[in-house]
Amino acid sequence: MRLFTYFSVISFSNCYLVGPDGPGDAVLIDAGVFDTGLLSLIEDHDLYLRHVLLTHVHRGHINGIATIRKIYDATIYCQDPAQAGFPARSVQEGRELSLAGFEFRVLETPGHSNDSVCYLYDHLAFTGDTLTAGEIGDTSTAFERALLLSSIRDKLLNLGRDVLIFPGHGPPTRLEIERRFNPNLVEDF
Repeated sequence: MRLFTYFSVISFSNCYLVGPDGPGDAVLIDAGVFDTGLLSLIEDHDLYLRHVLLTHVHRGHINGIATIRKIYDATIYCQDPAQAGFPARSVQEGRELSLAGFEFRVLETPGHSNDSVCYLYDHLAFTGDTLTAGEIGDTSTAFERALLLSSIRDKLLNLGRDVLIFPGHGPPTRLEIERRFNPNLVEDF
């Protein structure tokens, strides 16, 4: 497996490209942008973008979808396709997605948005805006914040110590670091 990170200066968001060790089909997690840099990353590594997993449908994570659909015959996945505004397949908690030879587990993590999900592959967690290095996702109300904290506590914090977090914004981190030092979470432990 190869994992590439691509940062968009337009939306200041990350997207992640997961592909095989050699040429083949790839999976993109979030699509905040699709520009020549991301196209080169895919093409220069002899990959074909077959699937796109969206952590939620906020603009900073979906701006590249229209361009992707023009270039690749990729299937888009999100928690609530009705909110997406483009054709997408629904994902649900507990469902395993077998995509391009990779098995992703879906974790519903509402709070930042109603349609927030995280994708777990082996010891890698793609968390969108649910959990980032030293932060949690933005919320508008105390109820949404409580829902987000509950989602993180119930779905993410009980994962293994070696889980790496690949967030929608900012640098990667380790789950154990967030569990111990994230100021939004330390009160829970």
